[in-house]
Amino acid sequence: MKNQIFYGKFLSLLFVLFFVASQIASAQESKAKNHVYGGVGYFMIGYSGLQISELNESFKSAGIPELSTGSISIGGGGHYIYKNFILGGEGHGLLGATSENTDYKTSHSAGYGFFNLGYVVFQGKSINLYPILGFGGGGMTVSVTDKSKLTNSFDDILQDPARESYITSGGFLLNLSLGSDYFFAASKSDKYTGGFLVGIKAGYILNITSNDWCFNGNQLNNSPNTGLSGPYVRIVIGGGGIGISN
Repeated sequence: MKNQIFYGKFLSLLFVLFFVASQIASAQESKAKNHVYGGVGYFMIGYSGLQISELNESFKSAGIPELSTGSISIGGGGHYIYKNFILGGEGHGLLGATSENTDYKTSHSAGYGFFNLGYVVFQGKSINLYPILGFGGGGMTVSVTDKSKLTNSFDDILQDPARESYITSGGFLLNLSLGSDYFFAASKSDKYTGGFLVGIKAGYILNITSNDWCFNGNQLNNSPNTGLSGPYVRIVIGGGGIGISN
């Protein structure tokens, strides 16, 4: 419940930021009729939170170590800008830490991708700011290993393969974010900025479908409600060029 309250507050704050950004956009357009165009590509690394509290409660009651609620996020993406409007995409892999006790070991990984729409609300000589709305999907895999059955013998594996279980879940996702790119070591003029860039993206992944967990393709009854929803922040490194036209 506490996590749901936190996520709700975070999402509400993000919508407020989107509203403020739209007002900045309106002010910018009324102040000048310039349009931004260009394109960038980038690598991203950061931290992503996951909504897995119900899954961890089930694990805890069964004596299985709880999963870490955050993951290292590694991915890449890019977008094209035409008259301030953004069209692009991105994909990410999430790597969670391993947890273990005397009997079991757990780990998780996930991945998702998005088709993104956005709008450049501010463009300076070296920096731009833009909100993004992404549509996509992803999935998550959790492994549970019985440590009492770990072995170094291949024959043992053949005689008793049931030593580790993998469960999976996935669904459709929304990506709500704000991004900012700063161009450095770049060629600059009154109408163009291009070169290397660093930036930051912060936002929230919202799981819009609730799928049950599956084991070997079979849907598991009474599985906990868990998804890829959660906040994230990422460092952006890449390159490209941005121009301004009347």
